[in-house]
Amino acid sequence: MFAVLKKRNYALLWVGQIVSLSGDWLLMLALPFYIYQMTGSVLQTGVMYMVEMLPRIILGSVAGVFVDRWDRRWTMVVSDLARALVLLMILLVHTQDLLWLIYAVTVLQTIISQFFTPASMALIPTLVEEKELVGANSLSSFSEALTRLIGPPLGGMLFAWLSITGVVIADSASFALSALMILFITLPARALGSQVRERITLGGAFKQVVSDWRDGMRIIRRDRIVIGILATVGIMMVGQGIINVLLVPLSENVLHRGSVTLGWIITAQGIGSLLGAMLVGQASKIVRPVVLAVVALVAAGSAIIFIVHYPDLRLALLMIGIVGVFIVGLFVTTQTLLQTSVEDGYRGRVFGAYETLLSIATFAGLIASTLLGDHVSTISLFDIAGILTLLAALAAAITLRNARLKVGDSDKGAVETGQAVAEVSH
Repeated sequence: MFAVLKKRNYALLWVGQIVSLSGDWLLMLALPFYIYQMTGSVLQTGVMYMVEMLPRIILGSVAGVFVDRWDRRWTMVVSDLARALVLLMILLVHTQDLLWLIYAVTVLQTIISQFFTPASMALIPTLVEEKELVGANSLSSFSEALTRLIGPPLGGMLFAWLSITGVVIADSASFALSALMILFITLPARALGSQVRERITLGGAFKQVVSDWRDGMRIIRRDRIVIGILATVGIMMVGQGIINVLLVPLSENVLHRGSVTLGWIITAQGIGSLLGAMLVGQASKIVRPVVLAVVALVAAGSAIIFIVHYPDLRLALLMIGIVGVFIVGLFVTTQTLLQTSVEDGYRGRVFGAYETLLSIATFAGLIASTLLGDHVSTISLFDIAGILTLLAALAAAITLRNARLKVGDSDKGAVETGQAVAEVSH
């Protein structure tokens, strides 16, 4: 996994990613606290999460059209610099009268991210060889899990020490540093060639944008592997959205513990994700993607159900860690399949649609869990989430049976992957 860092361009992207993600997790913990301190309202805090989700649902696949038209490296640089500047507007908010500005910043940040994320995912295959993609995606997942572990505690300490000002400045600086790292990336000739595309602007060519979006959706509809990935991950993420709302009730009502237990649950998730990122490369060497996906989802779904029916803290933490291991393994596998089975000129649109689907599915789970939470027991809702995860395993078994990853060892013993062979149905 770490062998891919010998690739200078990917290493620059990865360093920028881990710095930026760390800054994001600082703010993710501090900003809800800041809103609650100002307003004393749980509703106002919840509104922030709602407005953050909506641009993901509305813009994800549309932003992918522009990502496929623009230079992806510069798209990421400009996105990072824009986020760094926009974020500083939070420093103007000192009273409830300006609370709307925090919501506006949240919306703008999310809109900009809809361009950055698919550009990043689409760029990775041009920075490493095809046989190195599993290692690159595993390392990206590893860095996300690592920052999830260390970011919130650091954010809490920084917020207690320097209030929201210190956290905002730190996060803004992380975006600026990420932009600097990406600026130093030199694209190989094959990537430069693939990015010679007709230019398009935000202000015009509306019909062309619609046409390009339809082309992207047509590619998705006719590719069984892409459809299978979207169906599998979409079903699973509804279950994950349900669980996200239930972590506090799980601690209080099922495990009969307090807030400290919630911290242990989040830590167990993070450790499981770290292990999953480290193990998926080895697993991909010996099993086909469909087997990896089905085993991961069956194990995760079973663990979710087990947690609430055998409410022992130690067992629960073990099961939550297992869920983290297998969910990360699934994401690395499906992202690698998407990167290698979709033409470079369509990757932005496909990953934009992928991110949109993740947001819609998670949002659906959040809404369902919120509406049912006062009427249906936590145990029953966890059962539903587990069953959805098992249904995702069934979807994977049916739709991904012909997916392939060519995997082999390099002379350094790195775990690597090559071109996915996708069955396309016209």
